[in-house]
Amino acid sequence: MRKLKEKYEKFIVDVDRLDKPLYFTCNPSKLGNLFGANPEAPNFLTPVFFDRKVLEKYYFSPEEYSVDDGCLYMGIKWGIRIDNNLKENVSVYLGYLGSLPHEEQLHWKIHNIPKGKISQPFFKRNILAEFSSPTSPPEYFKEKMAIFTQKWKNKFGWDLFKPLNKGDEHHWKTLRMPKEKSQKEFDENITSLIKILIDSLNQDKMGEEVGHLKDERSISLLDRYLKEKHGLNLPKMVSFLRDIQDLRSKGSAHRKGEDFSKFYEKYDKGDFSKTFETILINAIKTLNTIENKIVS
Repeated sequence: MRKLKEKYEKFIVDVDRLDKPLYFTCNPSKLGNLFGANPEAPNFLTPVFFDRKVLEKYYFSPEEYSVDDGCLYMGIKWGIRIDNNLKENVSVYLGYLGSLPHEEQLHWKIHNIPKGKISQPFFKRNILAEFSSPTSPPEYFKEKMAIFTQKWKNKFGWDLFKPLNKGDEHHWKTLRMPKEKSQKEFDENITSLIKILIDSLNQDKMGEEVGHLKDERSISLLDRYLKEKHGLNLPKMVSFLRDIQDLRSKGSAHRKGEDFSKFYEKYDKGDFSKTFETILINAIKTLNTIENKIVS
C-alpha cells in the first residue's frame, strides 16, 4: 500500500520592512541546521510565535492532552517542546512544529502571530543546555509542589499533600493563568488550587500525630499539627489558606455576594490574571515556609 505523503504547513518566521509576514515550511528536511544543511533556509531553531489561546484546546481536554512546563503531549502518540512561560505568547521552534500531526499544525497555524518573545527558561534549556525553573507562576507552583512533596516524604515517610485521585487529576493538568477578564477561568483555577493545596491535606496522618478533634477541618488540623508537632505558629499562612478557601466557597461554589467581594479585594490586583498570580505566589510562599522550617 502506498504511503501517504506527509504534509507540512507554513508558519510566520519573520516580517519584512513593511511588517508583512514572511512564511516558511516547518518540514525539518527543508530547514537549515548547525551542520550546514539548507543554508538559505531558516534554521530548525527559528522561534515561531502564537497567541496563548492556542493552548486552550489542550487545557479543555485534560483526558487527552497534558500541558506541562515546556512541553505538550497527547499520551504516547505525540509530544512537542513549547515555551509556555510567558503571559504574552507561546513559542515553538519551527522544526518542532514539523513533528506535529498535520491536523495539529493547522490548529497552531490559526493562532500564529508575527512577533513575540521567548522566555529565559526556554533559552537556557534549549540553547545553553542549562537547568532552569519555570517563570510561569502555575508551572513554578507545580514544580515547587513536586519538590516539596518528595522532600517531605523522604523525611517523614508519608505525604503531607495526598496525590490527587484519578477523578481529580484534571485540576493539576489544567491549572493555568486565567485571562484578565475571565471570572469563569479564575473560579476554575481557584477550585483547582484548593483541590491541590487544601483538600489534599493528609488529615489521617496529621491526626495520627496529634490526635483527632471532632469536626476539625483540614486547615485547623494543619495549624494545630504545626504548632504541637513542630512548634510553629504561622498565623499569616493559615489566614491565607482560609482566605482562598473562602474565595472558593463564597464564589465558585455559590452565588457571589458581599462575602466574595470582601475576600477577593484582599488580593485584587486589577484583573483576574494578576490577582491569581498574587494568590499563586502566596501559595508558593506557603510551601517555602513549611519547607524551610521543617523539611530542610
